Amino acid sequence: MATAAQLNDRDLGPARPAPHGAPRLPAGPSLPAIAQTLAWTLAPTWLMEQCARRFGPTFTITFAPSGRRLVFVSDPQAVKDVMTAPGDVAPSAAGQSPVAPVMGHNSVVVLTGPEHMRQRKLLLPPFHGERMREYESTIVAATRQEMASWPLGRPMRLHPATRRITLEVILAAIFGVDAERMGPLRRAIGNLLNPGQTLVLLQVALTGPRTDVPPRGLAGALAALDRLVYAEIDLRREQPDLHERTDILSLLLQARDEDGQPMRDEELRDELVTLLLAGHETTATSVAWAIERLVRHPGVLERLVRELDGGDEEYLEATVNETLRVRPVVPIVVRVLERDLQVGDMLLPAGTRVAPCVYLTNRNPSVYEQPREFRPERFLGRAPDTFSWIPFGGGIRRCIGASFAQLEMRLILRTMLGELHPRRAGGPLWRRGEWTRRRAITFAPAAAARVVWERRGNGRSGG
Repeated sequence: MATAAQLNDRDLGPARPAPHGAPRLPAGPSLPAIAQTLAWTLAPTWLMEQCARRFGPTFTITFAPSGRRLVFVSDPQAVKDVMTAPGDVAPSAAGQSPVAPVMGHNSVVVLTGPEHMRQRKLLLPPFHGERMREYESTIVAATRQEMASWPLGRPMRLHPATRRITLEVILAAIFGVDAERMGPLRRAIGNLLNPGQTLVLLQVALTGPRTDVPPRGLAGALAALDRLVYAEIDLRREQPDLHERTDILSLLLQARDEDGQPMRDEELRDELVTLLLAGHETTATSVAWAIERLVRHPGVLERLVRELDGGDEEYLEATVNETLRVRPVVPIVVRVLERDLQVGDMLLPAGTRVAPCVYLTNRNPSVYEQPREFRPERFLGRAPDTFSWIPFGGGIRRCIGASFAQLEMRLILRTMLGELHPRRAGGPLWRRGEWTRRRAITFAPAAAARVVWERRGNGRSGG
């Protein structure tokens, strides 16, 4: 069987099209499903780019052993058609994902329909703009505390360090001052997200998950995390100053839906675990990608530092947006069509699993000039377009924490670059850039963003 590296354009011959005008699936590779699955597992960015080049912005991938087909779309109009379709026409497929039993079936990520909107409304207040500003000093302090242990002048793997920073931030945001005694919770999260466990998630994602129980191999780590989370819920509910607290757990305990009902313990657990896992892993990876890109584009890095030193953060915001464009952490989102749906110039049949492809949409050559290049200038003076820049999804399911994640990225990068100067770690293998490796359902730098830090001479702080 051919490996992903041996596959070429000829191997991706088109599938036989259905009659024009009838609901149908778009063309896709004629490779056996097992070969397509292998390519998606080992070389996902290569597969997506080759398919887009061969078939255009809409194509079908078939996975083994289930034979399940997934339609990728990356044209902005097609993405909009899917993301703005009514919830009863194109509901999220997250409930069928391997993350469902981990985050819980009450998680806002997993729920669909009215239940999703109820949880979304309950979660929004802690991420309001005014509330988020309360976390700024926490983000800067967590970054500086982590930086104090870095080995200056020697190569280091940045990604584990950014995960420690963002974990401290999300713990402080959720638990407030009580985050200082969260050692057991930190260890439980680390056990759940270790490489062996994330490999289990990937395997389940490819072979067809059971959605009622955690994947085998994760149950023990998840049970340990659950015990700690439920204990914190019980303890916080008994605190006499609950109504004076502003951390996320306290706010959720006080929240009421439109019928005046509080969140049940199971709902609280699922939302807290969702925030703990998704709320730090993705942002940490994006910060690592930002530094990985900057050290390979010294002109961009020099301009960014110069403008930060002058107190201007417009180029910093553009750099964050460009990082999220060119190195999105989550490559796809998935919807399941309950009815036939016009998606771009194609009518897709009911039952289709359709994936607005974040990776390809953000690199669509009809939208972005030289889309593979890292050029923050493309976002100066203009905000990203809603359906051609989708690192946080879109429509009514756009990530609730998107603004918080962007704020966190800006503050972490500003603090790092205000005190230290990064340069690329040696070695020809990573000269042009680190390729993508899978970390469960996310895309991370293959060498964990290797970098060498030096102390800056001007002594400027990042705060």
